[in-house]
Amino acid sequence: MSLTLQETFDRFLSHRQKEENASTKSIEKNERIFDLFSEYLIYYSDLFQADEIEDDTNHQEWEESLENFVTQLMEGDQDNTPSLEGLPFERIDAEYLRDFIAWHLLRDPGVDSLLVQYAAETLLHWVNYAKTQQWLSPAQAQSWQDTIQDTLPDAKRAAIAAHLLLYHIRLGGGISPRLRGKRFETFKEGHARVAQTTDAELWLAFDNDPKAMIGPVVLPKTILQQLRIGDVIDIELGKREGSWTMVDIGPVYPAVVYVAAEEMALPNKLI
Repeated sequence: MSLTLQETFDRFLSHRQKEENASTKSIEKNERIFDLFSEYLIYYSDLFQADEIEDDTNHQEWEESLENFVTQLMEGDQDNTPSLEGLPFERIDAEYLRDFIAWHLLRDPGVDSLLVQYAAETLLHWVNYAKTQQWLSPAQAQSWQDTIQDTLPDAKRAAIAAHLLLYHIRLGGGISPRLRGKRFETFKEGHARVAQTTDAELWLAFDNDPKAMIGPVVLPKTILQQLRIGDVIDIELGKREGSWTMVDIGPVYPAVVYVAAEEMALPNKLI
């Protein structure tokens, strides 16, 4: 039987506990990173997608099976929680590491650039340990480490940008006193791509209409320095008297990972 991913986590943590310079706090932080990585793999990756029903499956048999499953679930006899226990280590590749660092971690508003850095360092040590145990070939390990190291700077930058944007909006978003209290004429909401920046302004584009840039949105230079063309922002914009303003902000994702942009019409709001 091949080595499972969970076994590599457990053996790495056991190895860390035996190191002279390993503190209880650092081990707990390693465990948290693996918990977050497991959460991503189980609930958000494509590794645990439910099998589709075959076309030739007897519908009556399927309904009976479903009814039995629901009964067992209600009685507490059925555990439907996915687990890494049966996931072979070889099912993982570098793309899962990249998407975990530059997408999944950034979805949590409580995650800052320091945790992103620590997550990358934990995964680098884990990959190196896997290489020393010959679970990975030197070439595989190098590829995984290169992916982590290449992804880290943009992921940290995106985490910083998201926190700065949130702080900016909470302080009023730089809205002119003249515009305060006036009703917005229109809204744009969804995942918007950074299309253009200057030292003081930002333009965004939604994928359903990439040629129609939204902007300018006036922002402090310190925030704009953290944004790059192609970054994707989960955002809500409002327009009044010809000026676009950030109304709400979510995660910022670096261009290294792709999040499909959307656009949603919203009712009038008053801020």
